[in-house]
Amino acid sequence: MKDSTSDNIPEAVWDETRTLQRVGDNKELIQKIATLFLRDAPAQMQQALIGIKQQDYDISHLAIHSLKGTSSNFCTTHFEASCSDLLVALKHYDWSLAHQIYTRLNSEYLIFTAQLEEFLKS
Repeated sequence: MKDSTSDNIPEAVWDETRTLQRVGDNKELIQKIATLFLRDAPAQMQQALIGIKQQDYDISHLAIHSLKGTSSNFCTTHFEASCSDLLVALKHYDWSLAHQIYTRLNSEYLIFTAQLEEFLKS
């Protein structure tokens, strides 16, 4: 199986303008969702990594599936694609590829969370 998503990590992981348009420019709603994401996502990322290291499909799949769903609220094309790629690797029990994709996802996650934190300050 090949990792189909580019290893290039985009400078901007989420599309703030598109996200706001999607919810009728309700910035308060996005702020609430962002706050929840920032609260819950660290544990989900950790759970995914533990699942991959332990080669436990259920643990890692649940965490990545949740991250993918939540991140879709933010129009995060690359982050969602990385989650999808990781779910496919997990489905095939390709733990080496899963770890590679997780590494890319984690880099995107760090950028994404920094962007959300900046958004919350504005």
